[in-house]
Amino acid sequence: MFRRKEEVYSIKEFMARKEEVVELTEQEKKVFFESGILIPLAVAPFLKVKAALATTAVPVTAAAASGAMYDKMLHAFDPLIILVQALAYPVAMVVVLGGALFIMIGNKEKGFSMMQGAGLGYVLVQMTPLVLNILVEAMRAI
Repeated sequence: MFRRKEEVYSIKEFMARKEEVVELTEQEKKVFFESGILIPLAVAPFLKVKAALATTAVPVTAAAASGAMYDKMLHAFDPLIILVQALAYPVAMVVVLGGALFIMIGNKEKGFSMMQGAGLGYVLVQMTPLVLNILVEAMRAI
């Protein structure tokens, strides 16, 4: 079996370590140059300087600025909503299985109420983006 080499550092040593710079051989440099990989890298700094030197003012209305901010705020919670939706199914399945166990041991009321709550909760979590979009459109109309 292969053993992985492990190195132990203190935090101070880890933060103070230097990265190794790998030099390309002449053959590798020739391949990069001939393939055209270096040309965009060589031109990129000039494009940034040209954009930085542009001093023309672009008029922006307050409505456009608030619209951009509104769009950013609208999509700010998307990762959280996606995470909750992804976790809803496994959690619902665990609760449904727990409800089935309660039914098996004779506590039917508790088991069915757990299953019903899990199903309703899953549906509501999946419908959350729909409800949020309705609220957003209602606020936009005001």
